[in-house]
Amino acid sequence: MTYEFDEDRWGLRRIEAPARRIIDAGLGESRSAIEPEVLAWDAPVVVELRRRIVDNADAGRGTFLKKLREQLAGADREVVLLMAELLALHALPLGNLSGAVKTGRVTTVLSWKEPPAVVPEDISLGLEGPGVFHGGVGFNVQIWQQLGWLLSFVEQWHELSPSDRQTALGEPWTFREFVDRQDTGQLAIRNSLLYLAFPDTFLPIARQADKVAIRNAFESEIGGRTGADAVAVDRDLSAIYRAHREQAGGERVHYYSDGWEPKWRKQKRKHTDDSSRAWLVRDPESGQAERISIAADHLGDLDPSVDREQLDAAVEEGYQHLDYAQRRALATDYFHFLSTMKVDDLVAGIADDHVYTGVVTGEPERIGGMLCRAISWSPQSVASVHALPVDLAREFEQQGAVVDITGAFAALTSLAGAPDAPEEVQSVGELSLGAVTSAFAGSLHFDQEWLQKVVSALQDRKQVVLYGPPGTGKTYLARELARHITDPTAIRLVQFHPSYAYEDFFEGFRPRSRGETVSFELVPGPLRRLAAAAEADKGRPYVLIIDEINRANLSKVFGELYFLLEYRDATIDLQYSPGDRFKLPPNVFIVGTMNTADRSIALVDAAMRRRFAFFELHPDHPPVSDLLARWATANAKTDDRAELLVKLNSAIGSDREFKIGPSYLMKPDADRGLELVWEQSILPLLEEHYYETLSRQNVHERFGLDVIRGMQ
Repeated sequence: MTYEFDEDRWGLRRIEAPARRIIDAGLGESRSAIEPEVLAWDAPVVVELRRRIVDNADAGRGTFLKKLREQLAGADREVVLLMAELLALHALPLGNLSGAVKTGRVTTVLSWKEPPAVVPEDISLGLEGPGVFHGGVGFNVQIWQQLGWLLSFVEQWHELSPSDRQTALGEPWTFREFVDRQDTGQLAIRNSLLYLAFPDTFLPIARQADKVAIRNAFESEIGGRTGADAVAVDRDLSAIYRAHREQAGGERVHYYSDGWEPKWRKQKRKHTDDSSRAWLVRDPESGQAERISIAADHLGDLDPSVDREQLDAAVEEGYQHLDYAQRRALATDYFHFLSTMKVDDLVAGIADDHVYTGVVTGEPERIGGMLCRAISWSPQSVASVHALPVDLAREFEQQGAVVDITGAFAALTSLAGAPDAPEEVQSVGELSLGAVTSAFAGSLHFDQEWLQKVVSALQDRKQVVLYGPPGTGKTYLARELARHITDPTAIRLVQFHPSYAYEDFFEGFRPRSRGETVSFELVPGPLRRLAAAAEADKGRPYVLIIDEINRANLSKVFGELYFLLEYRDATIDLQYSPGDRFKLPPNVFIVGTMNTADRSIALVDAAMRRRFAFFELHPDHPPVSDLLARWATANAKTDDRAELLVKLNSAIGSDREFKIGPSYLMKPDADRGLELVWEQSILPLLEEHYYETLSRQNVHERFGLDVIRGMQ
């Protein structure tokens, strides 16, 4: 049959029409919507596809499409067509995937059978455009289970008589009753199918918890709820929507809009974006029970929207028998479980030394002495604990019952074989800083081989220091190197000074005025902000330049962060964020500069010397010794500035750290007169150096421009 849409629809005809065409062709006639002459939805084809991808599920490593191709190897054309059309139904309503990704899944599968079938224009347009709901992480990491549910549904559909099939395809509540008789373990794909089959009856809402919340919030519009089962919820929602639309003068009502969502969602959204988080939950029943649980015998009854201060107070009251540190850790676990975790977050659990992944499907609830959340587990473990990738294994070493491992989200989804996970998750050290080109070296007038040594050390060690006397171009070189290996938006520069502290550099509490009162809030410093940006953009190098790094008390500034400079794959507890575990991303690189006229390298903290690679820039040695001469030649300077610098440093003699670099004579004001540079830059610097040994007059008599010019 051909389904006729009412005008009172929820979503977009661009999505709904091709989806319903696939359903009519497949469920109504067992035919392919892509190649109508092929009986791709016939019962034996469904059984064969189920045998290949469900009964012989591949629990090993590899991406979704890689595994699927292996499972479909040698399959008949009708099997491949059925797989492609199920993927189209799965992807059509999703608004969190790009059109290219959705289209790519379908066309890739079709390309595995020669000649490749062509996706009809209406299906292609539906896939290419934006969807109608956010599928969350469940439509990604649980795609195998959702496809398995669809196949089970079609198998049981074929058990209906032809007349019952036609009735169900024409009457939404008959179809709904049939769907309700199927295994409801995959609620999201069930709700998606209901919407695609009858978009003028069922809302485009995948999350069952949201359906229940909306119905419960507005049940007074229809004189109360008609029942507690899923069919009753959908009937009530349909009636509520019609009432709301009539009140709105026929305008469509969007329950996720800013005007409507606060009216039905009890808890404020924890995240303002659509990104999901990943969690390690230490529950011994991981992978088995339909929920995750943590013990909360003494916690008392708390609203899930409780803030951290209230939660801390509840833990302090109920767990006095525990040590203070244990209470803090417990409060962090509870806060994560109740407040930070949300529906559609990814969860990893460990049982019998195997890792299982699942998706959170429900809000927190109290069951006896346990805090629980409903979860949909993948049926098979994704790996042995002992075979995890290094980055993921490090995350699993963190302590706590509920641990935020969002930093390993990509690694976890890749392990689970999600279709949109990268084939290989980038590991520490894989990010290349590239080679130093002759053009780049020439633009700086530095030796190419020496510059390459610096970049190679930065690649290997992650931290380098450029040190030397004033005027040797340390800060200039640091900035140019940073621009060479990344773009300007990924570079930060800070300057250390004697009063600079950990609170300035990483994070600390700062006063904030709130009306007539003053409170303190935790404010991130430049390193924490850069690390956050780098963590979210792992394919790009991020560079922190620390100018005059030796002027601060480095032990006080770096604190516990010293450890992370050496062990980038480890995590630590933070002074001001004890509930957070922090890891310095591998794509953060640090370039420090050190003026040795202020402090000798021998006096630098030994811990710092172990963690940084040091490169000297000194006027007596390459690559600085002939830098001014090369620059003068390249810029057609015919005066004697290069010779003057050599004579000046010769006059300074054995005072190695007091020698002058070429930068002072490479500035624009040097072209206006060397006398000006000498009087305003070089002599004042030497007066400071020799403050306790030579008078100002002695300095001028010994190092004046005319005196230096007259030297042989």
